[in-house]
Amino acid sequence: MAEINATMLGASELLPWALRLAASRRVLAPIAGTDGAVRYLPVSPDATLVFSGGRPVRGPKEHFMPQTDPLFTFTGSGPAVALQPVFNHEPAVIFGVRPCDGRALRSLDNVFLRRRETDAHYAARRGQTIMVGLACAEPGWGCFCTTVGGSPAGTDGLDLLLTDLGDRYHVRILTSAGRELLEDTVCSPSSDTEERLAAEQHARAIVRLQLAFDSNRIAERVTWDSPIWERVARRCLECGVCNFLCPLCHCFDIQDETTADGGIRFRCWDTCQFDEFTKMGAGHNPRAGRKERLRQRMSHKFKYLVEEFGQAGCTGCGRCVEMCPVNIDIRAVLAELGTVPSAEHPAK
Repeated sequence: MAEINATMLGASELLPWALRLAASRRVLAPIAGTDGAVRYLPVSPDATLVFSGGRPVRGPKEHFMPQTDPLFTFTGSGPAVALQPVFNHEPAVIFGVRPCDGRALRSLDNVFLRRRETDAHYAARRGQTIMVGLACAEPGWGCFCTTVGGSPAGTDGLDLLLTDLGDRYHVRILTSAGRELLEDTVCSPSSDTEERLAAEQHARAIVRLQLAFDSNRIAERVTWDSPIWERVARRCLECGVCNFLCPLCHCFDIQDETTADGGIRFRCWDTCQFDEFTKMGAGHNPRAGRKERLRQRMSHKFKYLVEEFGQAGCTGCGRCVEMCPVNIDIRAVLAELGTVPSAEHPAK
């Protein structure tokens, strides 16, 4: 008998299912916080899951690499210092992960799991987390996932993919972990009609997304001396919102917070847009200006990561487009780069 790869879940079953799972693991889902912003928060009996409209303002990246992530505590000093690792990760399920954010995790895997050294904290969280995706029915005005090889119904990095059909969800089973997760809820077989409705919704969402630039040409056109860096940098405020909301930016700093008898070492998010990011102990900064820092960010995302892993450091989620306070649109910057002949600006 063929294995079933899709099933149906009643919309009213979603929260009870999440609450049953929360009895044995950490469960996060898109929920409006006290400030009204939708982000991935722990589910509770009185929670309202926000599965309609645009994607959450922040992705699930912070579950895998928290904004402040303790590494170890220490007591004493000198030869007598004692270290105690902080390593208390727990199984988790994240509901409502948009395809762009699931695809971003595949790229983060390249950085933290497939280089010479594996990041133990990221690996532990990644290995213990099941991702329940949600296909985008209404892409945001800043979204451009199809331009960079994604889809509003993409499955990369996900274990299940839900498609909202109104009073029920079409559930596509992608991994054995996703299949096992469904054992804790009541599902029904997916009919041919429901398969067609899900496919039609996916097709409508794709039609709403226009190709913003030629992604195949960007890596060769991101050049060292393009005049576009100076022009865009004059508008940049160096606030870092584009980095901190990006589901793929992963740079961090490491700091110590000390007390009278010890302290804690932790890593925290950082950004190449801040002037101290590359500042050296003697005071020299190889990227002293905004132009150099902007160029580095774009080169890292659309050139260096492509050269190393064959995939750009961008999934087209559009958060940086929609949230930039001075309306810098990465799509317009890349579209302009894509029209500049390579011979005018030789590569670095």
